[in-house]
Parts: sequence; structure tokens; C-alpha cells
Amino acid sequence: MHNLCLYCGRPHHTARYCPEKNRGRAGNPNSPLRLLHLSTSSGCSPLLTLPLVLQWGGRMLLQTAMVDSGASGNFLDKAVVDAFCIPITNKPFPLHIQVVDGSSLPSGPVTTETEPLQVTIGPGHKETLRFDIVTTPLFPIILGLPWLRQHDPQVSWSSGTFTFSSSYCTQNCLQKHHHVLNTVLDIHMTPQYHTVLPNEYSSFADVFDEKGVESLPPRRPYDCPIELIPGATIPYGRLYPLSEPELKVLKGYIQENLDKGFIRHSTSPAGAGIFFVEKKDGGLRPCVDYRELNLITIKNRYPLPLIPELIERLQGATVYTKIDLKGAYNLVRIRRGDEWKTAFRSRYGHFEYMVMPFGLCNAPGTFQHFLNDVFRDLLDQYVVIYLDDIL
Repeated sequence: MHNLCLYCGRPHHTARYCPEKNRGRAGNPNSPLRLLHLSTSSGCSPLLTLPLVLQWGGRMLLQTAMVDSGASGNFLDKAVVDAFCIPITNKPFPLHIQVVDGSSLPSGPVTTETEPLQVTIGPGHKETLRFDIVTTPLFPIILGLPWLRQHDPQVSWSSGTFTFSSSYCTQNCLQKHHHVLNTVLDIHMTPQYHTVLPNEYSSFADVFDEKGVESLPPRRPYDCPIELIPGATIPYGRLYPLSEPELKVLKGYIQENLDKGFIRHSTSPAGAGIFFVEKKDGGLRPCVDYRELNLITIKNRYPLPLIPELIERLQGATVYTKIDLKGAYNLVRIRRGDEWKTAFRSRYGHFEYMVMPFGLCNAPGTFQHFLNDVFRDLLDQYVVIYLDDIL
């Protein structure tokens, strides 16, 4: 069917959520738009999610938004922005966002936002919104407290309804013909990954659980060794001067990784400097300067695949599934006893890695070896792998 809607024939959505469906049907123009829940189950805190349609420049995209009264704005996942080339612009001023524990986002202030996008919820509620661009791994879109205050929807937990009836919605968002729409508001009582995991993959839910990525991986035969040239002088790098925003990101980065167990305090004789590079979205990426350590490290010559050869393997295929591993190198431990060699220095202390960081000369070969062995029986039959990209 080429991913076309069976109702209107347009791409990027299904007939179930078609914005054209039911348009023009008779209805009371003064009645509120009411969205009913899809399903409930017991045992977990509720999550409010809304299927909605984003439109810009003749394109249309169906996504799922989480309604979060604890969010300070409306946010769109950077991965969605990049994947669908959603137009963006720089914010007039950087936006500093605090997470639940009061710390700033590890990626730094938000510096970009979308151009105005048309947002359709059901057949009768349309508006134009801008979204701040951040990384939101569980839900591609978050509608926050300012949106809730402006629309002032009524939520009935007993009947499972989400009703737009405020004067703002009546004057600005609601179309002439609207009615009660089934299966739009999903009041989830299940763990968060179930809200974005298709039913056919439910037996693999533990694989998609982010708790595994946020905890220290087990010891494996693929733990990354760091073998030094005999007699080499242990490198001891300088401290890099950092700006105030960089120091804030560094402090958050250190605390986050201490909490995960990815780093620990160190008394190592080694100590590389740490600095930052700017990412495409304006955020800051920490980089440990392991150049001197790499010079005295015995190299692992495990080969990486040739990209042209991988592309040739795709000939004749018509359906592709891409996995970009979350955590990537952090899924591999540093070999026991070699952790001290990864030490880095900062004004906030001396630390060493328990997991494999970026920047080590043997990290790519170690990771490729690990994944090649995991997928050995599937390589070049159903799977091609280049580092953390699996196709």
C-alpha cells in the first residue's frame, strides 16, 4: 500500500488517525472536542499520550505526544527533526532547562526550535506550535504545562475522557464540525516502554527497557583492554580552561555517570584533560583528550568493515530496519585492572571510566569485534554492522 492512508490516500498516517476522516459530518459546533481513552491496566503510574499529526511544507507526520504537566514547554525529539528534515531556527536566547533533580540538561541549554508547525489532534482540533528541540527518547513529542494552561483541558479519570472546551480552544483551535473521537487519548498504566513498543515485539520488552542502558554492564570476554608499550611514560595531561556553560555541563556529566557507575573517583598516576565540542544542535559534547595515551597503547588491529562493501550487500533488499544502539561504547566494560589508564582530570576532581569511553584508539575495533560475534550467524544474511549502526 506504500504507507498510504486508506481513507484520504495521503502518506505518513493511517486511516485510524486520518485528519480528513469525519470532516464535514454534522455535529453541534458548540460542543467540546472529547477524546476517549484507549485502554487501561493496573500497577503503574498513568501516562497521558496523544496521537497527533504534524504538518509543514506539504508534508504530514503522525507522532505520539506525551502530555506532561511537569514539563516547562513543548519539546520535539532531535532524532525526529533530523529524520524528517523538519525546519528549525535558532532561538533568540538559549533556554536553560532543569530536570527533576534540579540539575541542568547534560546536553546544555536549548538553542534551537522548530519553525511554526500545524498540529492536528483528532479531526476537530488544529493549532500552530513551535517546539524546542531536545532529546526525548521515550516520546518524540512532549506537550508541557504552558500548553495545558492555555488549552485548559478537562481530564476525567473515571470516564477516561480528555475534553477541550475552554474559550481559547473554542475561538482558536476547534473546527466547526467536531464530535466524540474514540481511541485517541491513551491513558497508560503500564511501564513507559510499552507505550512506544508495538505489540508484536512485547516479548522483547526487556531489550527496549532503558534501565539496562543506564546501569553498569556485566563483565564479558569483550571487555576493552588497554595494553601499554613497555617502559612508556604514563601520560598526564593539562587542564583545559572551560567556560561557565561548559562547566555546568561537565558537572552534570560527572554526576550522571557517577550515579550510573560508569565512572568512579580515581587516584591514578594518569590523567587526561577534558574539553567540549559543539554538536550540530548547539549542545556540548564532552571529549577526553586520550591522544597521549593512544600513542603508547599497543594497537588492536581488528578490522572495520569497508563501507562500499556494506553498501553492495544491500543490493536487492526492499525493506530495511535500522538500529542505532543506545549507549554504544558504554555497553562494553574496561578490562579489570585497566580502568586507571582511562583517568581524566577536571576542576571537579579526578575520575576513571568503568565503561569504554569514546576516544580510545582500540575502542572501535573492540566494539566491532563484540557486535560481530553477537550477530555472527546473521552477518551478510539479514544483518550488516558498522560499529553501533545495525541495518
